[in-house]
Amino acid sequence: MITVKDLIAKIYSGEMKSADFVKECFDRIKKIDSKVKAFLKLNEENSLKQAEKFDKNIGCPQRGMLEGVPIAIKDNIMVKGESMTSASKYLENYISPYDATVIEKLKVAGAILIGRTNMDEFAMGGSTETSFYQRTANPWNIEYIPGGSSGGSAAAVSSGMVPLALGSDTGGSIRQPASFCGIVGYKPSYGLISRYGACALASSFDQIGIFSKTVADSALLASVISGSDYRDPVCQPKDHVDYTHDLDNNYTLKTAKIGIPKQLLDYEVDQEITKCFRNSVNKLKSICADVVEIDIPAYKYVPALYKTIMCAEVSANIATFDGVRYGYRCPNGKNLSDEYAKSRAESLGYEVKKRILFGTYVLGAKNYHRCYHQAQKVRTLLINQITNAYNGCNFIFSPATLQMPVKFGDNLSEECDIFLTAANLVGLPGISVPCSFTNSGMPIGVHFMGPRFSDEKMFQVAHAFEKISNFDTHRYPQV
Repeated sequence: MITVKDLIAKIYSGEMKSADFVKECFDRIKKIDSKVKAFLKLNEENSLKQAEKFDKNIGCPQRGMLEGVPIAIKDNIMVKGESMTSASKYLENYISPYDATVIEKLKVAGAILIGRTNMDEFAMGGSTETSFYQRTANPWNIEYIPGGSSGGSAAAVSSGMVPLALGSDTGGSIRQPASFCGIVGYKPSYGLISRYGACALASSFDQIGIFSKTVADSALLASVISGSDYRDPVCQPKDHVDYTHDLDNNYTLKTAKIGIPKQLLDYEVDQEITKCFRNSVNKLKSICADVVEIDIPAYKYVPALYKTIMCAEVSANIATFDGVRYGYRCPNGKNLSDEYAKSRAESLGYEVKKRILFGTYVLGAKNYHRCYHQAQKVRTLLINQITNAYNGCNFIFSPATLQMPVKFGDNLSEECDIFLTAANLVGLPGISVPCSFTNSGMPIGVHFMGPRFSDEKMFQVAHAFEKISNFDTHRYPQV
């Protein structure tokens, strides 16, 4: 699998046909997806027709930035006329009535939407095991989880089935599986990419983001799908930015101040992750990057903050799933209340029900001020501490996760994604970049987090680190 930049160059020059590349993608999917189970649905016939049509019009001056490039879409993002299940029984027959904003932009850019990827049900989970339909495996070892909730998209890119994929990130749901699967995972600043048309989990955390093999490919796709959208009230009215511009600026990382949270010492970190991170810090220092220690005491509250506020927002968002307007409806409810209860009980999984119940509890009259309101106060404390930390550094650097992926059925610790989740709580951009492999051949990632709307500089820093990390982006797992 070649990079998207090289693929576009070869297609536009006539050296490679889009239809041939798309066919190669489907051939690889047919060969290995029975083991990985990354996809829930494929659009093979329409994708090949679209690619052939582009090949016939290769000389047309009116062409998009991603003409002929295949991309996979997480199954909680709407594509008009297609099913969108969010990996739940509740939405198994739901057909999207409109395109999400990011899908509109991909279509204008000429991208080929080849299929829908598996995920945790309603994006609730960190392993892609809570999907109603199937569990996705990590391509580097199919006995292990790929991470979640966007595990299907991560596995599809990691295994070479597609060069690009979209996911959603509420508490690390792009960057964690990207790290587990050895690829780049990008979560934008809150409000940079429209969420219109994405099934909401927790509205103050959710962001649509990107999986790719390289930082440059993520920057290219971000240039296509970012920008203002009046239909998303939190989407900022910013001008279009080409995030690939000046990506190779060699001075960006050399002149950057990189902050390492001293709170890393407070947690038990996998030994191989610790070794990899220490080597990464030494590589930064070797090119004269200024590495400093920063102190953010409120990091310790991140797991509790995320669980409390996220579940409260889940409870509010899932309240619309009543079996009346759309979705699964119980056929034998005795009355309206009974039909509501049975429809949700029969169609929602354990993880979803658990989060709804806890969210309803913290929003109750007796608990609102003690739980939810207090959590929002502490969230403000975290925001202020991280904002102040950027007075002494440009980017915060940490391991992407504190654990390696576990086998199916095993659980990750609550602190595993703590440095990823902080970005969602504060609304900051974050990017996970692979840096090494363990002795057993599993990939390890590191994470950069910048101030809000520093996405362009963050891409430059991550791209510069990618070059000095010596990670082989052309290496693919043998599934």
